[in-house]
Order: sequence, then structure tokens, then C-alpha cells
Amino acid sequence: MSTPLLDPWTDAAAIATRLNASSARLTLIIGATGWCETCRTLKPVFESLAAEHGEKNDTWLWLDLEDHAEFLDDFIPENLPLLVSYRGAQLTHALVPSRLTLPALADLLTQSLRIEQAALPDIRARLMSVDWAT
Repeated sequence: MSTPLLDPWTDAAAIATRLNASSARLTLIIGATGWCETCRTLKPVFESLAAEHGEKNDTWLWLDLEDHAEFLDDFIPENLPLLVSYRGAQLTHALVPSRLTLPALADLLTQSLRIEQAALPDIRARLMSVDWAT
């Protein structure tokens, strides 16, 4: 099933609707394609992962530090790119992937819990709030 990446600026209603489903999954990358070579390498891999593994209630986002700084409240991870995933309301993944291949990312997301970045804003809650995009 093909699931395109969504953008919080243009797809706010669709994102909020998806995240309100009981089986919702949110997977995102925080990166900086303008100056991070690793991020530029990872973005097409992440897009392919979303297209190949995305299900109906999955939400896939690429949040660029420059394009989405206001949305991220100027949060800057210690290292980039940062992979973040939620199953329902539970944060399940927050880490910098060491291998940037589609099989490696897919494998990371099958692991039940892997949180290596503790200081993280609640991106999911922000996406679900009624007035964030107004």
C-alpha cells in the first residue's frame, strides 16, 4: 500500500484524523536536508519505507529543522536524523538510525521499544491539538 509523506502545514486535518484512530501509528524523521548529508541520503529511503510499509492508519512525516522550526518549537536533536515513532499514544522509538537502508529502517521499526533520545517534545500531541495549524 502506498502511503505518502504528509506535511503538518498542508495536511493538518488529515494528520489529526489519522492520529485519532485507535490503531494509529505515527512515524517521522526530524532532519535537515539543506545541510545534513545523512538526512539527504535518508529521505528517499524513508519515503520508500512509507510507500512500501504504510497501512491505512499510519502517518509518515518528514520534519525538516528549517521548514518546520516553528512547529517543532525550535527543538533541535543532539544528532540527526532522528527517527521517532508512536503506536497510539506510546512513544516507541526515538533514535538516530545507524544504517540508512530500507531493510534496516524497517527492522528498527519492528523492535518493540527503542528510545535513545530522552528529551523530545510531544510531537504527537501537537499534531492532534485542534488549533496548532491556525
